[in-house]
Amino acid sequence: MRPLLAVSAAALGALVVLGALALAVGGDGPADRRTVAAPIDDMRVATQRSLPAQYLVSIRAGLPSGCAQRHSHTVERKGDLVVITILNSMPTGDVACTMIYGWYDLEVAIGSDFVRGATYTVRVNDRTVTFTAG
Repeated sequence: MRPLLAVSAAALGALVVLGALALAVGGDGPADRRTVAAPIDDMRVATQRSLPAQYLVSIRAGLPSGCAQRHSHTVERKGDLVVITILNSMPTGDVACTMIYGWYDLEVAIGSDFVRGATYTVRVNDRTVTFTAG
């Protein structure tokens, strides 16, 4: 039992030292990352039951590697076009990343200023969907 405890304590100590060294050297802080458009795996426009009707876009965005992190999103309305930009952040430079694809879900409110019966286009990064306001 004591040898196992000693090995565990040594391993934990080594991890703490390596973590401290990574931070001291610069690590993977915000300055070492760049933003990139997130891959969009799925998207749908939905209506909330309210008066006036509130619209939202349900989005599944991808994280194409273990280094990718959710960053930000913006919404812009241009007449009958709603443009949503979703960004991930990725490390700069030559960094080894796991090849594990992940994802995250977003619910983005796009408002209620839509004319009943009119058709609108929603563009999220490189994907597009249309809906008719009801």
